[in-house]
Amino acid sequence: MKRIAAIAGGLLLALTLSSCGATTGPAGTWGDGYNTDKKPYLQMALAADNDPGFQEAGFVTGSDGCNRLSGQWYLIKGELTFQQLSGTKMHCEGVDTWVSKAASGVIDGDVMTVKDATGATIGTLERRN
Repeated sequence: MKRIAAIAGGLLLALTLSSCGATTGPAGTWGDGYNTDKKPYLQMALAADNDPGFQEAGFVTGSDGCNRLSGQWYLIKGELTFQQLSGTKMHCEGVDTWVSKAASGVIDGDVMTVKDATGATIGTLERRN
């Protein structure tokens, strides 16, 4: 019985340690607005089936700090693109809604630099652990 408990404990420890590795790619939560009002965030999930033309692809939801956002994202040759990004159109005093203008992004470690349709940097979001 002790041997089974030791093996189970070892497997649990191995699984826990393997999940603590550095996260790469766009999937995950970006920004500290998750469950917090008036701060932007993007929650990016992988699609079940990726098109062979993309490195990765998936769905994005989030908030610009006021409005809910949803759409799709694609990673092609290291370039992150947001498509069909839409959201609610509420007005909130004192909230900069820059994230709603996201068209593309660049990921460098745990920082996503978000760009608008002209390629201008409009802000950054840090990966949430």
